[in-house]
Amino acid sequence: MDDKWRISCCGLPLIFTMCVCSTLILIVAARSTSDRQQTQVVGEYSNQAQLAQGQHSSGDAQIQILGRRFYEIELTQGRAIYTQYCAACHGIDGQGQFPASPLEPDVTGRIGAPPHNETGHSWHHSDVLLIRYVTEGGFSDPARFYIMPPFGDILTDEQILFVIAYIKTMWTDEQRASQQQLTEDEQSMFSD
Repeated sequence: MDDKWRISCCGLPLIFTMCVCSTLILIVAARSTSDRQQTQVVGEYSNQAQLAQGQHSSGDAQIQILGRRFYEIELTQGRAIYTQYCAACHGIDGQGQFPASPLEPDVTGRIGAPPHNETGHSWHHSDVLLIRYVTEGGFSDPARFYIMPPFGDILTDEQILFVIAYIKTMWTDEQRASQQQLTEDEQSMFSD
């Protein structure tokens, strides 16, 4: 009985630690192999994005984050970053980790990564909170949810904005308008 207790009390934390370490190693490995690729992509499109912004009237872009407008070239970059870092959990089309039942717990009792398309709730959050989620990771109960890892050390601030801008393309016009109003209301509440 003593050995069983020792295995269950000591073995579970060890297994959990090994899983966390393995995840961190995979993230670091993915980052190091893709940093050069991302730097090339962002560098290549950065000048093009600046040119594109100068060529568009202010009404051409529907996607905004904290008042900044995002154009097709930046949304394309956001889609590439989303595909590389987010789609494995949130789905290639933003349908969530468990598209058939996104709000139902799986066999572990946890709810998967939520949808980011129009069926999800991402648009219920302000721009500041969306940026915080991506930068710092999820801050939910790990017993009930699969926790999103932080990407603040993996992606640049600009890349994080591109990803969020791309996610906003998955929403309806009404959802974007509602989320933008929420963001503006939050900004005015805290600016006084």
